[in-house]
Order: sequence, then C-alpha cells, then structure tokens
Amino acid sequence: MSILIFYLKMVAVVFWVFYTSVLYLFIAVFSPRRNNLFAKVVNHLANGILPILGLKLEIEGKENLTLVHPCVFIGNHQSALDVVIYGALCPPNTVAIGKKEISWIPLFGWLFKLSGGILIDRKNKMRAISQIDDAVRAVRERQVSVGILPEGTRNRSGKGLLPFKKGAFHLATEAKVPLVPIIIAEFGSLANFKGKTLKSGTIQIKVLEPISTENIDSNQVTSLSVQIHDRMEAILPKLRSVETRS
Repeated sequence: MSILIFYLKMVAVVFWVFYTSVLYLFIAVFSPRRNNLFAKVVNHLANGILPILGLKLEIEGKENLTLVHPCVFIGNHQSALDVVIYGALCPPNTVAIGKKEISWIPLFGWLFKLSGGILIDRKNKMRAISQIDDAVRAVRERQVSVGILPEGTRNRSGKGLLPFKKGAFHLATEAKVPLVPIIIAEFGSLANFKGKTLKSGTIQIKVLEPISTENIDSNQVTSLSVQIHDRMEAILPKLRSVETRS
C-alpha cells in the first residue's frame, strides 16, 4: 500500500469519528435514557471504519455476547484498532471502562463519558479502586454490562498477552456477574499504524462462554485472573488474520 493511500484512509477514519461524535453528542443531549447509547455510538463507529480499512471480522461464539446480562466483557489489547473491533461486537446496554486520558480527546472523549463510558485514573490507585466501585454500582443499578481490557495497556509486541490487572475480576466478583472473555487474533500483519501498513483482510475472533463468579470471593480473584489469562493465551495462537488476495 502506498503512503498516500494510507493517509487517505486515515483522513476518512478521522472524518467518520468526527461525524459520529457530532451526531451522537447531539442525540445524547436530548436523550433522557442513555443506557443503550454507548453501544449505538461504538457500533456506528465500527460500521464506518472497518469498511474504510478493508477489514472484516470472523466471529466464533457470537451468541455468547448476548447469552447473559449484565456481565463483564474482557479482551486482549493490541492497538487503537481494538476500540473499533470491540465496538463492532458491543451488544446493547453495554458500556466500556477506559483511562481518564480519553476525556481529553475533543468530541469523542466528551461523548465517551456522556454516553455512559466509565473513566478510571490508573495512575492513582486509591482513585481507581473507588472508580471500580462506581462501575459495580453501574452494573447493579443501571443493569449494564461493562467492557474492560485487563492488560491495562496496549501489548505493543503484538504477541501473546501481558499480565492481567485485577480490576475487571474484582468488578465481576463484587457485582456477582459472569465474565465473558473475547480473544482477537493478532492483526499486525494487516494493520500496523506505526509502520503505516493497512491491508484488506479478515480478523478471527473467539468469544468464550460466560464464566460464573457467583461463588468466587476476593481471595480467589488472583487465581481466577491467572486461569482466564492462561486460557486466553492458549487460544490466541490458534486464531488468524488473513489478507484478502486480489
């Protein structure tokens, strides 16, 4: 792909994000009920951005996205493209947890919070704990599912999984809702923004069956997170990202 085409696609993506943000900010201001607004926003973003990038998703276990509600969705984190992919998967009445820096992004950052997204200050441990408590209340009182990426930051190597932070698991066990793991195939061969490479293709995704936390207490959170991490890491190499051959 030429550098020119790469930048043209990036301009189209920026335009789509701007258009979506303005449209849904307007809707949010006049929407009395916002539980389902977050899902609509990220679905709309994904429905525009994936075709621009020439990417398709092949999803195994898609039925597990709506099998239980509310729940806590967890997944691996490779790059900014994850936001788009998880946006395509996001079911109704689901919001995401993100780092507070998202709020600094003009329009989109404002929309993230206004549509129900939960922002966490990861640099302040005590503040982050209290914000996880806010997420627990959101699950219980608003009856929303929550998505969180337990690696906590992008795995820039593009290989395997970083160790999991325990916030997602505390959230699920305290709210007594199931965990639903999602594994996205390594897609660096198709989309490498640092290397300015974009190729059309298909990314495989596997959604695992819900994992109950009903009988899990705080003392078992570490072992639960390790078990799920190891299971996801074992599945990841079996998934593929395949370039479309013209």
